[in-house]
Amino acid sequence: GHGVDPALYDEMHDLVIAFFETQSLDQKMRFRARRQGSVNQGYFPIEETSAIHPDQVEGWVMCRRAFDIDQDRKAPLRLEEFWPDPRFEREFRRLVLSHEQLFKPIAQAMFQSLGCDPHVYDEKLTRTNFGLRLNYYPPLGEKQLNTGAGRLLGHEDVDMFTLLPAPRAEGLQVWNHRSEKWVRLHAPRGSLIINTGDYMQRISNDKLPSTTHRVGNAADGSRSSSLRISFPMAV
Repeated sequence: GHGVDPALYDEMHDLVIAFFETQSLDQKMRFRARRQGSVNQGYFPIEETSAIHPDQVEGWVMCRRAFDIDQDRKAPLRLEEFWPDPRFEREFRRLVLSHEQLFKPIAQAMFQSLGCDPHVYDEKLTRTNFGLRLNYYPPLGEKQLNTGAGRLLGHEDVDMFTLLPAPRAEGLQVWNHRSEKWVRLHAPRGSLIINTGDYMQRISNDKLPSTTHRVGNAADGSRSSSLRISFPMAV
């Protein structure tokens, strides 16, 4: 019932594949991630998403400034500063605009559940920043499987909440604080997974804890060599 056409998610899945596979590593490295504001934006090579673990994923983060959408700018937008092929901006902008409509309703529902004024953050969530992260998990060979490493280390998101369209490939796991075990998450195709982040944990006085999650290998070992795509959007 989130109102986003599931067909858009199918299109974005294929677009992420095209985005990573039509560029050479040299082209990607021209946009290597660097700190811009509070977020590292740009390209993250495989095994370099985190400084503490060799995650088996390539990533690319684009924030609001990378899109031709409503915002206050000090200088005209130059798409070539953010996009190796500016045509991708127009396509991914469709996803950004669809999800931006959900920011306030989701926050309002969270605040209402806490007994607060549901609209307390409406102004802050007007033209607010976000981070769209494109994740490309290449097939794993025997070398990667034998390291014992998962595809993405357990972590929490530094945001209010994250919108994650249900990935096609399994692997997403969430930490259960009560049982102290990892739980595999199987969200219906076309649905949205919502992870609360560090900011929401802080402003809710820990009533909504930051979701600890990771991407492990598929339960069926024969599927460990499959390609995996995700495109979460952090608010």
